[in-house]
Amino acid sequence: MKKRSSKRIAVIMTVWLSIILVAAYAVSAVLTYFSLVKRSEDQTNTLVYQNVEDVTNDIVQVSDVAVTVIVEEWCKSTITTADIPYESINVDVLTEYCKEKDMEVNIVKKDGTILCSSDSEQTGKNISEIEKFAEFSVLLDGKEDQHTKSLESSGDDDKTMMIYGAKNFEDGSGFLMMGLSQKVYYNNLSMQAEYSCTNRRIGEKGYLLVCNNKLEVINSYHKEYDGKKLSDLGIDIDTNGDNSYVQKKLDVDGTSSYVTINGIKGNIYVIGVFPVSEAVASTKTMMLASILVELAIFAVLFVTLFILIRKLIVRNLVKVNDSLASITGGNLSEKIEVRDTYEFNQLSDDINATVDKLKDYIADAEARIDADLAVAKAIQSSALPTIFPPFPEYKQFELFASMTPAKQVGGDFYDFYMLGGDTLGFLIADVSGKSIPGAMFMMTAKTVIKSLAESGLSPAEVFNAANKKLCEGNDAQMFVTAWMGYLELDTGIVHIANAGHNPPMLIRDGKAEKVSVRPNFVLAGMTRTVYKEHTIQMHKGDILYLYTDGVTEAMDNDYLLYGEQRLEQLLSFGESYPEPTGENGITEAICKVVAKDIADFTNGAEQSDDITMVCISYLGNEND
Repeated sequence: MKKRSSKRIAVIMTVWLSIILVAAYAVSAVLTYFSLVKRSEDQTNTLVYQNVEDVTNDIVQVSDVAVTVIVEEWCKSTITTADIPYESINVDVLTEYCKEKDMEVNIVKKDGTILCSSDSEQTGKNISEIEKFAEFSVLLDGKEDQHTKSLESSGDDDKTMMIYGAKNFEDGSGFLMMGLSQKVYYNNLSMQAEYSCTNRRIGEKGYLLVCNNKLEVINSYHKEYDGKKLSDLGIDIDTNGDNSYVQKKLDVDGTSSYVTINGIKGNIYVIGVFPVSEAVASTKTMMLASILVELAIFAVLFVTLFILIRKLIVRNLVKVNDSLASITGGNLSEKIEVRDTYEFNQLSDDINATVDKLKDYIADAEARIDADLAVAKAIQSSALPTIFPPFPEYKQFELFASMTPAKQVGGDFYDFYMLGGDTLGFLIADVSGKSIPGAMFMMTAKTVIKSLAESGLSPAEVFNAANKKLCEGNDAQMFVTAWMGYLELDTGIVHIANAGHNPPMLIRDGKAEKVSVRPNFVLAGMTRTVYKEHTIQMHKGDILYLYTDGVTEAMDNDYLLYGEQRLEQLLSFGESYPEPTGENGITEAICKVVAKDIADFTNGAEQSDDITMVCISYLGNEND
C-alpha cells in the first residue's frame, strides 16, 4: 500500500512559489549587477571620452594660438615697418636674440624675398625656393592673413624641431614668419592649455593629463605629475600606433583606473583618468537602489500570487475536499458547489454527476442484495427448526430455541434431534462470518454435524470428525464455536463437548450458574485438534440455557456490554420463575424474558451480533 502524503497543497505551492521567486530574484539581481557594471563602464568611458574630447578641442585651438599670439605681438611691437625699418634691423642682434629664445625669425618682403633672417643662409632667398617655407606663399597671394605649419625636424636636437607661424604686416609690405622650438612651443602650449586641465575634474577623483611627444606630462590637475614620464605613472602609449581615443583599464600611479588616450597634431597627447573605485562606488549605490526596488517588486508579486493562488485554487480545493470527505463518509446528498472558475465549475458538475450515478448504482445494488438476503434468510430459516414443541410425544423435557440475526442473514445456528428413542441431541453454534458467507458456512457446518451425530458418534467424536471435514477447502479461514450435548432422558445425564463456545447456564432451585468445563479449540481452526467429552447430571426441574456471544456482548448506546454477570443474575429467578408459555412451557418464557431484558438494556441501539438461545427443561423420566 502506497504511503499517503500529508502535505498540504497550500504549503507546497507556497514553498515552490518562494523557490521560483527567490531564484528569479537571484537571476534578476545577477543580471542587473552585470548590466549595471557594464553600464557603469560605458558611462565612465563616455564621461572620460567627453572630457578628453573637450580638452582636445581646446588644445587644437590653442596649439595655433601658441604660435600666432607670439607672431602677432612681434608684428605689433618690435618688428614692424613703422618702428624698425628693414634697413635698420641688425641681423646679428636678431640672430643672437633668437638663439637665446630658441626661435627663428624671417622677415619676408611682399615679393617673397627674405629680407632678414636669424638664419643668415636664408637671407636673400625667395620663400618659394625653400621647401619647408613654400606653403607660406599663401600670405603673398592675399588668401590668408596668417598661417601656421606643423613641427619640422631638421636634426636630433630638440631646438631644431620647429613649428612655424606667419602673419602679414598691416601695411601689406610683407609678413613676419617665426619658428618656435619644441621647448618654447610646449611652454606656450602649456600656458594656453593650463586652464583646460587645471580647472577640470572628471567626477570627484578623475583628472586629465597633457603630454608632449616625449610622453612627458606638461600639464595636469595634479601639478606633481608635471614633467613626469607617463611610464612612471603606469600609462603605456604606442607612439607608432593610432592613439586616437584609445580606451584602456590601467593601474595609474597605483590606482586602478579607466583611461582614455587621444593623440593630436604636434605629437601632443591628452589623457583622461578615472579611478575604478569611484565607478564601483557609483555602481554599488545604483545596485543597492535596484536591489531594494526589485525586492519590493518581487515581494508585491509574491503576495499577489500567493493571495490569488489561495483564493482561486487552494480555497476551492479545500471546499471540494470537504465535500468529498462528507461524500466518502456516506453523505451522498452532499453537493459540490464551487463555481468561481470554469474548471472548478466543470469539476463540481462532474463530481455531482458521479455521486448521482453512484447513488443509483447503490440503490440498485441494495435492491439486489435485499432480494438475495431475503432468499438467503428464507433458506436459512427453513434450515433451522422452528416448530415447537419439536417432539410433543416426549414428556421428559421441554425445549425452545430462537435466533435473531444482526443482519438479515446470520452466522449463528442451533439444532436438535432424537438419537434413538431415549437421547436428545442438541447444539448451539456461532460462525465467525456474518451475512451470506457466514450463512453458507453455517449451512455446511449444520449439515455435517447433524449427519455425524445421527450416525451414532458421541459429541466429542462428532466434533473430531466435523473439524477435519470443515478444515478442508476453508480458504476463507472461517471457523465455528459450538456447544453440543446428548441428554439421556431416563437418567438426566448430559454428555457434552465444547468447541470454544460460551458455557451455558444451569438453573437449579432458582439459582443460575455457568456449566464450567474446559473448552477445546474452535471447529475448522486446526485439523489436529482433539475434542474431549464431559458429562453433567441434570435433575428433575433443572433448566439448561445455551446462548451465543450476541447475548452477553449486546451493547447499549454508550457501548457498554450486557455481560455474563447480568445474564446470570437475570436467570437466578429464586421463587419467581416466569409463567410457562403454551405447550413450550418454561423454556419459551425464559427466552422471552432474556430477549426483553436485552432490548431494555440496549435501549434502541443497533444490534451488533446475532442473538441465539436454546433452552431445555428436564422434567425427569416417567417413573420420577
